[in-house]
Amino acid sequence: MTFEARFEEDSANRRGAARRTLRLGVAGRFSRGGEIPVTVHNISATGLLIETRAPLVQGEVFAVELPEAGERSAEVIWTSAPMFGCQLTEPLDSAALSAAQLRGDALEPGEDRRDAENFGSRLHRLRTERGLSLGDIASRLGVSKPTVWAWEHGKSRPVERRLTALAAALGVTPAGLEPAPSGPSEELEQNRRRIAAAYGVEPVRVRIMIEL
Repeated sequence: MTFEARFEEDSANRRGAARRTLRLGVAGRFSRGGEIPVTVHNISATGLLIETRAPLVQGEVFAVELPEAGERSAEVIWTSAPMFGCQLTEPLDSAALSAAQLRGDALEPGEDRRDAENFGSRLHRLRTERGLSLGDIASRLGVSKPTVWAWEHGKSRPVERRLTALAAALGVTPAGLEPAPSGPSEELEQNRRRIAAAYGVEPVRVRIMIEL
């Protein structure tokens, strides 16, 4: 689930400092003419993972305008610009969370989300279905939160030796992390990776020969 949002500044802040408001599902400009788009990569009952060039700092509090829930406050609890992990000061109930998630990318009619998955989107789905945060996975595998985020968004892929630990953390087999192959070439590549993992070698050292 990824969708666009924007930060708007409240210039009427009595303390003289502009307070940001995050508006979901829209893109646009500040009234002063500036533009700070936001991509929301994940939203849960307790927080959000956002990507933006806004100069957020740890401990900063901003408003979030949510359908069905009105305005809530969120605090930046970790930063790895341009990625920011934010915690809502009040958890969302199921109705408010569902309404917020509807702002995410919609599937085409009749499309099965699992059929549309790649490695990263399957990893994200399995993690969120099990109620695990980026930090939970990072801690179990001894990596950073941005590393897990990069796996989920196709920026990188875990090395083979981490796949077994990743699968165990999600309660699936290593094969369960892979999407269904879309053709012969992808199926061969998946089998190459499985054989490599079974024998503890890199996939490039596995050769598959087919006699016709």
